Amino acid sequence: MEHTTPHTAPTATVTKPIVAPIGGGLSGASIGLGFFSMIVFFWFPFSPIISSVGLILGLISLCRGARGPRGENFALGGVALCGLSLSLTITLNFVLRYLQWDTPF
Repeated sequence: MEHTTPHTAPTATVTKPIVAPIGGGLSGASIGLGFFSMIVFFWFPFSPIISSVGLILGLISLCRGARGPRGENFALGGVALCGLSLSLTITLNFVLRYLQWDTPF
């Protein structure tokens, strides 16, 4: 009588999640726009515009759940950086305008 070996189920291999190029690009663009808007914070109409665009791109990427190849959350970093830049730019603009010309708007 022959003894047969039982067939074992193939083990599931853990694979890294594939990063979608669009989601990764949106996250990277959000971080890049946040850094650039922090550099040019003194250009009032330009810096809030690019930081708000970066904030929108970061929020879209955050809602889509895009992660980096090792699980980094670049979208959250971009949202934080753009939010900080936007609040800093608007606050400095209104405070300095008030201090220099005594009008809040």
